[in-house]
Amino acid sequence: MTLDLDVFLKLSSFGLSLGAIVWTFFATRQKDTDKRFKEGSDRMDRHENRILSLEQTVKVMPGKDDLHAVQIELTRMSGTMETMSAIMEGNQKIMSRLETIVSRHEDHLLSEGRK
Repeated sequence: MTLDLDVFLKLSSFGLSLGAIVWTFFATRQKDTDKRFKEGSDRMDRHENRILSLEQTVKVMPGKDDLHAVQIELTRMSGTMETMSAIMEGNQKIMSRLETIVSRHEDHLLSEGRK
């Protein structure tokens, strides 16, 4: 009977040890899993916020057609500015000639007053 009791004690201690190992494994695994799940959930929330921010930024950025319209408008304005520059240059030449004519008239009138 001692042999049976000895075997029973060994098997029961082995079973108890195995049970403690299994229980500890699942108990700590659940805590770690919950902690990792919470961290992963928080990280996914941060990523979602960043993605939403990027989407909003991209939505308000000008597109290809908008940039093309700006380019066309700048080209048109450049042509208009060149036209205005040519007109201003012409007006400057006209004013130069008028100043020459007016100074001749002044000289003529002043010289006539001396005679």
